[in-house]
Amino acid sequence: MKKVWILIAALACGPVGLCAEVNADQSVPGSPVSLTLQQSISLAIEGATQILKAKNNLDFTGAQLLQTYMQFLPNLEASAGYAWQSGRTYSTVVTPVSIATTDRSMDYHLTSTLNLFSGFSDTASMRAGRERNAAAAMTLYRARQQIILDVTQAYLQVLLDRDIVNVADSNLKSSRERQTLLESQTQVGVKSLADLYRQQAQTSADELFFIQSQNRERDDQILLLRRLRVDLMKTYEIADVSLDTPTATNPYPDSDTQALLRSALDQRADLRAFQESSQAARWDVTTARSGYFPRVDLFADMSGTGQLLDRQIVDGVDQLPIPQQPLGKQLGDQVLYTAGATLTWGLFDRYLTRETVVRADVNARDAQIDYEDLKLQVEGDVKQAIGDYQAALQQLESAHRGLQSAQESFDAVQERYKVGASSIVDLLTAQAALVQAQTSDAQSRIGFVLQEKTMDDVLGRTAIPPSL
Repeated sequence: MKKVWILIAALACGPVGLCAEVNADQSVPGSPVSLTLQQSISLAIEGATQILKAKNNLDFTGAQLLQTYMQFLPNLEASAGYAWQSGRTYSTVVTPVSIATTDRSMDYHLTSTLNLFSGFSDTASMRAGRERNAAAAMTLYRARQQIILDVTQAYLQVLLDRDIVNVADSNLKSSRERQTLLESQTQVGVKSLADLYRQQAQTSADELFFIQSQNRERDDQILLLRRLRVDLMKTYEIADVSLDTPTATNPYPDSDTQALLRSALDQRADLRAFQESSQAARWDVTTARSGYFPRVDLFADMSGTGQLLDRQIVDGVDQLPIPQQPLGKQLGDQVLYTAGATLTWGLFDRYLTRETVVRADVNARDAQIDYEDLKLQVEGDVKQAIGDYQAALQQLESAHRGLQSAQESFDAVQERYKVGASSIVDLLTAQAALVQAQTSDAQSRIGFVLQEKTMDDVLGRTAIPPSL
């Protein structure tokens, strides 16, 4: 019934990240805060450092891409100035004269340049910007997938620890009850002290196993909460999840290995990110080679000037012109328009272009090597995951059969012990085998679910919730 209420609360809260905050804020002080698997994933993705950095990189590459688009537009620059000067000059343009002046001047310029050809640099930069922006998006997507797998693994580990604690607790209770019974039976002489001593030793061992299991569960829960970056001062209750059961047929047979490999190569976001980065690096080589080509630009310029003379004395004679036009009218009347084209070609740049091309080419080759290495890694991951999945499926079936056999064996030996047909050693051995079988069954069930999630991850099929 408790699981039902947890599920209803999760559905009522809406987005999984918001639900965790609502539970934490509205809970009764001191009461445990319930965390589901989806809430844990949401909290981890929101606060993970690698996610935040990936988002920042995506924003940066987006700005870079926008700038490469703007390279195809003309620029526009404006400048204006105001100056006051006073002093004496000696002019020999016509007749040598001495001029003493004090004047004020203003000017403005509007300049625009449009590049017509830059050695394909702008086009290559735009294509490289697209590839890098796509790679950043794929990197962010892959980071989210990895966070989901990591949190799921940590969450399932806590659930496995809880199952083992329950097994250890049940086993300890059985040992204590048997020890209490043996203590009474030895007092009346029905059982020997040797049986009691053996049971006391087994009870101590079972108590140690229970303590160790509890401590492991506590440690793994702390590791999970640290991944979620939540307040460790609060108490948290990890909700159960419904574990998947294997289908009637193996969804990943060996005969489908090649198809799964092709699917992984098409869907793995990290492989696609490396591919985009490799293509961007190749476009960088084209950008570097633009230095070998001439550059052609169109330019246009509009400038206006104005000047007011406050004093002008030529060879001692005041020659200040009167009247003078205001500065504002001069700036509107005295306008000069200029337009033209320029061709710039670096004939010798001391080997700088060559060095830039070589460096870009090396980076492109290195990026291709990284892509090929990751491709081989993906292929290896898929083959290994297929083998691990089949092993997990076999272990699940084997552990289930082993648990049934161990339970039947323990029940039989326990009945024989009650009538004196079996020794305490046989009973304790059967009990230890039952505990081991219960532990193996819990591990195989959790391991199978985790292996399913791992298969989705290596194939690039891990679904990202829409809210994330």
